[in-house]
Amino acid sequence: MNRFLQFFCVLLLLASCSSLPDGARPVNAQYCDNFLIYDMCARDVNRDGVVDVVYFTDTKEVFMYHPDREGNFPNDLGVHRCAMPMDADIVATTNRVFYVDESTPFLEKQDIKGAMMVKYVANMPEVTACNLRADQSEAAAKDS
Repeated sequence: MNRFLQFFCVLLLLASCSSLPDGARPVNAQYCDNFLIYDMCARDVNRDGVVDVVYFTDTKEVFMYHPDREGNFPNDLGVHRCAMPMDADIVATTNRVFYVDESTPFLEKQDIKGAMMVKYVANMPEVTACNLRADQSEAAAKDS
């Protein structure tokens, strides 16, 4: 009986070492969708379930990134002139897309998409102001 208990404990220990802490493994490393008028993708470069970059699909420019990735972006992507780091709430919300698959209920998909839109729209005034400043600087440089 004692050997059986030891064997069972070893098996249990090995099984626990092979699973992720929260038990769920990300289904996707990239998720693309249309938000408002933009087609965007979120990418998890190292497949750890945490978003690294969010970029526009038409220009392939990163516009939001995980703070730990600043300056270390995938080679196939450029950087938008007004790119900004994501706060913890945006990271947590965006991470949810990597666990979406065909079996995910429609309402849950809509909840994720809605939560992402709310977070991104909250940053739009700052991005708009940045773009305006950049456009004005370019115009001033052309005039001089």
